[in-house]
Amino acid sequence: INAVARQTLISADGVIESCFTAGQYGLEISSAAYKNRWRFDMEGLPADLIRRGMAVPDPTQPHGLKLLVEDYPYANDGLLLWSAIQTWVRT
Repeated sequence: INAVARQTLISADGVIESCFTAGQYGLEISSAAYKNRWRFDMEGLPADLIRRGMAVPDPTQPHGLKLLVEDYPYANDGLLLWSAIQTWVRT
């Protein structure tokens, strides 16, 4: 059963790839559609959390934000990743 599953489900052009991906041109179409609409300064994680009322700006906090819901795994983990990527990009 493992060999059959590998062959039909997770191989190139298998069921998983054909059902759960954007397809051959999907990312290209998405990139073109959102090219001038999606901005990091407006839609990136910190700005998104502030806009949705989940955080407020606070320069004394580690990520420059104070989370209004402290036990919010998406924000907690996401801000760690956001900061790591930001540090990597800026160095």
